[in-house]
Order: sequence, then C-alpha cells, then structure tokens
Amino acid sequence: MEKIDPRIELVIYRFLRGELSASEREMLESWLREGRHRELFEKICNKENMLEKSFYFDRLDKGREKTWLRLERATGLRRRLVMRRWAVAASLMVPLLIGIMYLNMRQVEPGVPELRQERIVPGVSTAQLYLPDGKVVDLGKDSICDLQLFEGGRFVNERGTLTYKSDSAEISAAQYSEIRIPRGGEYKVVLPDGTVVWLNAESSLRFPTVFTGKERKVYAKGELYFDVKHDEAKPFIVEVEKDYTVRVLGTEFNIRAYGGSSRATTLVKGRVQVKGADNTVLLKPGQQAFEAPGTNDLEVLDVDVAPYVAWHEGKFHFVHVSLKNIMEELSRWYDVQVIFENPAVMNECFTIEMQRFDDFNKVLRLIERTGMVTISVDGHTVTVK
Repeated sequence: MEKIDPRIELVIYRFLRGELSASEREMLESWLREGRHRELFEKICNKENMLEKSFYFDRLDKGREKTWLRLERATGLRRRLVMRRWAVAASLMVPLLIGIMYLNMRQVEPGVPELRQERIVPGVSTAQLYLPDGKVVDLGKDSICDLQLFEGGRFVNERGTLTYKSDSAEISAAQYSEIRIPRGGEYKVVLPDGTVVWLNAESSLRFPTVFTGKERKVYAKGELYFDVKHDEAKPFIVEVEKDYTVRVLGTEFNIRAYGGSSRATTLVKGRVQVKGADNTVLLKPGQQAFEAPGTNDLEVLDVDVAPYVAWHEGKFHFVHVSLKNIMEELSRWYDVQVIFENPAVMNECFTIEMQRFDDFNKVLRLIERTGMVTISVDGHTVTVK
C-alpha cells in the first residue's frame, strides 16, 4: 500500500477543518493530479464501515504531525464540503480524501482479542444537593421536585436543571447550599440572579440563596461553565481556592480546576479578571489564564476556545492532548479506572472529537486502531498496554 506524505496528511486534515491556506490548496490540487490516487479512491469506495462514526487522531512524531482521521457520516459531510469548496471536483475530491485517510489507519489484526467488559455507559444528569439545614437531596434528570425553603425561597428541579426561586421580595440573610456532581455525572444550575452554571463530573458549586452586599460570590471545584447574568453594580466572583479567583460583570467562561492538575480559565465572551497567588491577569475573548501544577504564575494564552468548552455542548474535543490526559477525562465521565501498563504511551498525543454519549467500547477500539496501544477491559477497569 502506498504511504502518504505526512505533509499531505496534514493538508487534508486542514482542508476538512476549513483551515486550508492558498499554498496548501495548491499543494493538494497538485497531488490530486496523479493517476494512482484515483486508483486509491477506487480501492476505498466500498469500505462501508468507514461511514459509521467520526473519529480522528493527530499524533506528534519527532516534531511532525501525523494525522489519523475517521469521518462521521462521511457521505453527507463530503457533499457539503465539496459544494462549498470545489464543485468542479465534487465527484472525486472529498471521497478520495476520505479514502486516503482511511487507508492510513492501521487495521486491527484478526489476532487482536475482543475487549472483555461489562456494559460501560456515558455519564448522566445526576447530583446531590446539600441544603442549608444539612439535608441532602438526590437529583436526577428524571426526578422532579419542589423544595420549599425558609422565608419563601425554594429549589425547583426538573429535567436535569436545578433552579432557585424566591417567592419573597425580602430575604433577610443568605444561607449557602452546595451541589456536588459525582463521577459519571453532570448538572445545570440556575442561580438566584439568573446566572446559569453547567457542572462537569467530579465538580461542585457552593452558592447563597440570595446575593447580598456589593458582590455575587460563589465557590467552585472541578470544571464548570458559567453564563453570568450582567449586573454592573454587583461583580460576580468565583473563588476556586483562596489563591485563585475569577471576577466578572457579565460574561461566559469555563473554569477547570481539578485537584492536582493545572488550573485554567478560558474566556468565551466579555472580560474577566483572574487573580492567582502571585499575579493578576485580564482576559479577552479567546484567551486563557493558565497555571501549571506546582506554580503560582498565571500565563495568558491565545487559544481556540472550542476544545475547552465542548463538554458543556455534549462533546469531547481534544487537540494534541496526551493519552494520559484523555483517559483521565474519559474515566471521569464513564466512571472507570484506567491503568497504564506501558508508561511510554502516556505521553503520546492525539486529536479526538466525539460525542460525550458515544459508546465507550467503540471509542477504545478506535484508539487501538492507531496501532500504538492495546486496551483490555475487566469490569470497570481499563488497562492500556
């Protein structure tokens, strides 16, 4: 089988992402003039299993990017792409690209054993609500409840969303409640001021029943996405730890601060101020305040926000992320334990885009197809070799 130039693989990847430069377009058009590439297309056009699911990988290999792609619903996608880009080449261009990338994926050899596992399911809307009086309430997507609190306030839980409502114009003093999300869970909360917060697995939010004083302050752990209700007179403050706070007026941003890992605030809209132990930074949309583990210095990075906020849109989107970090994220969502028997593969980097509710077994099989690792599953323990 012909080996594809890594530069062409990268150009194809960028084409499908809609990021092709003029020079890269010329390179691709020149490459497609070769007759043997038509033959390559003929070999691949009957690969029906190629059309089942979207999954693509980027791998860093001695400073070069090698791209492994698998396209979701390829038939519909290639028509849309070609209509927009190269209508003249519609009958050949994109199917050929798909074929090339599929052929470059290493096939699982017949001798590779089937994964042995019980049913592992994606996360669901589940949480526990800790009320001011110490009472604990289990919450779920299908549970509906109306919890009456003191002085006219109440929590309404419906379809995976917890909303605080006040029936009284005057509440004398705020008391704090806390929502905690377990592994394999997520939840949405509407705060007393109308601010909406999405909580990822293994995350928590402590908040008052009413925002009194000159600021709106909440306490967060784990990963949360905030859509803050604008109130110029009352800044919204998120305290992750004593040495890490985010101050805003009205904006959308993502905080990721799991214990023992790096802390990052990624801004989608508006402006925020992030205060660390040693410095304070201001963010504009498309920027991230990043603090590596063991350091107290906040660094401002220009980023594509999509991978950092994809989780609250029901997707995973990893870009050049180590297999170790990818498996940590998957283990948190699918509630499994991951063991690396071969530490060398932990730092291999991939790009993966998938739905958060995809079947876990299918995800593992696609990772295996890179030929870089083998994976076995025993109950809820995943072993990577």
